Amino acid sequence: MITVAPTEVRRATIVTEQPATAAQKSGDPDETGASATPDPADPTPPKPRRDKHLYQIDLVRLVTFAGVILDHVILGIATQVNVAAGGVGLLLRYTRYSFFALTGFVLTYQYRHRDLRARTFWRRRYKLIGLPFLVWSLFYWVYGRYETGGVDALQGIFATTGDMTLALKSIAYDLITGNAWYHLYFLSVSMQIYAVFPGVLWLLKRTWGRHRYLLAVSGAFQALMMYLMVRPPLPFFRHGLQGEVWSHLVVTIIPYQFFVLAGCVAAMHYEAFQGFMVRWRWAILAAGAVTITATLVYYTHDVESGESIFRATNVFMLHNSFAYIAIILILYVLGTMWQDRRRAGSVTDTVMRTAADRSFGIYLAHALALAALEPTIHKYIDLPPGLLITVSFIATVALTVFIVEVLRRSPISLITTGRNRIDWRSQNPVRSAVVGVAAVLLGLVLRGVFTMQAGTLVAATGALLIVSAAVVFRHQWANRGHNLYTEIPV
Repeated sequence: MITVAPTEVRRATIVTEQPATAAQKSGDPDETGASATPDPADPTPPKPRRDKHLYQIDLVRLVTFAGVILDHVILGIATQVNVAAGGVGLLLRYTRYSFFALTGFVLTYQYRHRDLRARTFWRRRYKLIGLPFLVWSLFYWVYGRYETGGVDALQGIFATTGDMTLALKSIAYDLITGNAWYHLYFLSVSMQIYAVFPGVLWLLKRTWGRHRYLLAVSGAFQALMMYLMVRPPLPFFRHGLQGEVWSHLVVTIIPYQFFVLAGCVAAMHYEAFQGFMVRWRWAILAAGAVTITATLVYYTHDVESGESIFRATNVFMLHNSFAYIAIILILYVLGTMWQDRRRAGSVTDTVMRTAADRSFGIYLAHALALAALEPTIHKYIDLPPGLLITVSFIATVALTVFIVEVLRRSPISLITTGRNRIDWRSQNPVRSAVVGVAAVLLGLVLRGVFTMQAGTLVAATGALLIVSAAVVFRHQWANRGHNLYTEIPV
């Protein structure tokens, strides 16, 4: 008998004894497209798995999330009189529409050839997005009050029955509207997309051959809504329930429905759409570049003619939407190029897949990282805007990634990132504990010596990593006799 070393067996255990994913248990395809496990008693060699993962979407998603962070960094630094920063910000507003187009695209790609059971679909989707939405909304609600009033503001919530009632109303309002923090509207709209998606899929499957007409009607309605949203509301929408709805249109699916439907239709005709984007990629890139250039030229002329930068860069300005569509298509084309050149298992491939896994958590946490860094950023507001924006963007991304990496290893991963915790059997608790201690010490130095508010966040995140490492170590210690040592006959 040969006794295999613990580390070697641990690696084997990770590969061969992983629990079935939810998709595999239910018979749904996993992210690689496999839907069934080969029968070991079947002498027939298993067919190679067809990899259905949308690698081109990984690039689109990664760039889009980075664009969101950069846009928010610019908004916090550049004033509304900086024309160059306004132009960059204008283009970065594509991220809003890209998110919703991606949502429609990915959902439809998964279900275009499958039956969709609405209740099962809603139960799964709302678990993965609803829990993080609830947790982060409550967190940001508390964080916002602490930032404005400190501990006294938090204590004041419980001062009287009236204060508690007002706080509950405020929380309910933020949960309904997604206004607990400026970026959470995305989750609110996403949940609305999930609510109507079974009906949209049903419609698309029963109107095959007439999707162009659906898109034409949707596009016309989109143009009308965008035109009306940047102008004073009609008298009918200035009072009553309809006035409330109109004032909150930005957190509803209504002003984004064309992009959602366009993503759905593109995925419904995936083979034709993919082939078109690959065949005409250079023409699409050229047309997109021309469209973006024309948009920036018009923006500059508009500002020079007296239009405010705030209005000229408004995300609902209809003439800006052509640039948004161009950017989305350009990124998809670049994604197909990455897809063609991708080498499975390469460093770049690993980074892309990891970034795709972390992207939702990064979106949720980046506002916290930026809020913690902003007091320090504003101390250097007199630096050249380009330099300050670049440094601030890098710092925000680094802090956000650290937060999300810790959350993904923690017991609260599902409710904060929408994904189950990284398997405790594959984690190294000693390394995590060392990193956690280093983060706590660094955070204390940043806070105590350099008076950086971000130091508190770094230290708190490090403390969470230490706790998570202890939990992982306890699991591994308790199961040390089950999987860590295995005897293999010679």
